[in-house]
Amino acid sequence: MLLETFNHWLFFNLALVVLLIFDLLILTKNDREVSMKNAAWLTAFWWGVATLCGVWIFTQGSSEQGVNYATAFVVEKALSVDNLFVFLVIFTYFRLPGDVRLRALFFGIIGALLARAIFIAVGITLITAFSWVLFILGAFLIYTGYKIAFVGDSEVDPGQNPVVKIFRKFMPVTDEYDGHKFFKRLPNGTKAATPFLLVIIALGTTDIVFAIDSIPTVFGITQDPFIVWTSNAMAVLGLRPLFFLLSGLVKIFRFLQYGLAVVLVLIGIKMVLEEAAHAFDFHLPEIMEAPFLSLVVITIIFSVAIVLSKMFPAPEESPEEHGPVA
Repeated sequence: MLLETFNHWLFFNLALVVLLIFDLLILTKNDREVSMKNAAWLTAFWWGVATLCGVWIFTQGSSEQGVNYATAFVVEKALSVDNLFVFLVIFTYFRLPGDVRLRALFFGIIGALLARAIFIAVGITLITAFSWVLFILGAFLIYTGYKIAFVGDSEVDPGQNPVVKIFRKFMPVTDEYDGHKFFKRLPNGTKAATPFLLVIIALGTTDIVFAIDSIPTVFGITQDPFIVWTSNAMAVLGLRPLFFLLSGLVKIFRFLQYGLAVVLVLIGIKMVLEEAAHAFDFHLPEIMEAPFLSLVVITIIFSVAIVLSKMFPAPEESPEEHGPVA
């Protein structure tokens, strides 16, 4: 049995909406900084939710869908970790107060879900109509892996975000925050945007860039629309507490970007080879087509990256080099 009926889609998306409301109104309803302890507990909670989703897919769908979900979730979560460091750059650049970062991250998650939904729909349409698109996506993943390993996030400059720059030209922006309000009235009666709105705009446009990296990756694992969407959605949920957890544990993930780069390159190569085998009618070794193989290899790579990060921690740096963290 495959999870692909209208009822399955409806059930999952309703559950997703309920979880988002639960997160905003109950788990993290107040604007405040999240302690490391609470961030760890909340992160564990969201991993538990993702695990329950995986169990549901295993039991109600097929074992192949379950393995593909687990593989895609692990990779997407690793990509989201890399993305959270970019969020930290944005927050630092705009001097976002710690007590409103939680609310800003919620808008970032909504933007990430919308961007991924759009790119998944476009990707599925293109792959269905033009299978050769998989060659392009595979090559893009290989390039992305190279960029992560040798370029990293050094290119990120929120001040050069074109959407933010255009917005500033047409709308006055205050110098001070007013909680998480988007606009405020100036003494002369003029309505102006607050820096908080600029942060949301920067997060939203960055979410689009993240989706461009993320969606080809999951298509390299499976082209099942339901698994693509559920794995992405579950990976995005829980990013808020994970942000506060990682901002205090940055050094643990010193080699994570290199592990992620290797994973993306391998997925890109696998995608290209599988499409080449289909297009030119030759057979790949059966082991390469086993769903569990990707999960095992990816888990080993990330485990090695984390172990190496613990064995060889980054040199001590002054707080200014990372900017303020929550």
